[in-house]
Amino acid sequence: MSNLILTFDSTFDGFLTAVHHTVTNRIRPALICPEGDVQLQFNSTIEHIPTDNRNSDLVRRTLCDNAGYDTFKRCYYVFLSSAEDSIMTSYNYILYALKYGKHTSDYMSVPEIFRAYKLERQVAHEADRMRGFLRFAVMEGGVEYAPMEPENDILALLMPHFADRLKNTPFVIHDLLRQKAGICTRGTWFITDAEDLTPPNLSEDEKAYRKLWKTFYSAISIRERKNERLQTQMMPKKCRKHMTEHQL
Repeated sequence: MSNLILTFDSTFDGFLTAVHHTVTNRIRPALICPEGDVQLQFNSTIEHIPTDNRNSDLVRRTLCDNAGYDTFKRCYYVFLSSAEDSIMTSYNYILYALKYGKHTSDYMSVPEIFRAYKLERQVAHEADRMRGFLRFAVMEGGVEYAPMEPENDILALLMPHFADRLKNTPFVIHDLLRQKAGICTRGTWFITDAEDLTPPNLSEDEKAYRKLWKTFYSAISIRERKNERLQTQMMPKKCRKHMTEHQL
């Protein structure tokens, strides 16, 4: 049915469940999208696919076994992209991966396959940069808090990295754009809705550290050698909003 629109609960497991539904029923929907984003089109039929972890796990295992883990990871990264075509690109790429298996990368001339590679690189690049640009502040109570506004939905890619680095420190990474937060305690983390999250105040130690950091940051800078173009290349302006050295 070319006018069929499938919706899911916005999770990756929900998306994989929808993929399983299309493959097992041999249908090609016009669109797959999160339930909250669907827009009724003329002469279209909307069907919601409830998440079934058994079916999503089956798609996950099939992709990893037949096409390799890197292929599965690519589908996931594309799904996390903020591009308007990210979900359908991931879906089409999965179909090609199921068809070509480990030889999928040999078909880069196929637009959907090339697009998937491009979106994956964008998401991976932003996640890699954010691992270096994210700034934690020690709040009252000893919890470390880091706000961010990434272009792509990379919170789940950041949490394992910082959970490993801050094993003995409770922390929160707050995605302000998507109103969700990653919370970690003793190396165990989860992601939750953060629409009503109000971070605690800065600790007194944090305020003192920020003053010291401002002094150090100003002291090492050489005004005559300032290169705004290079600085922007290495540290994009869109990443500076929540960086301590650019807030003070």
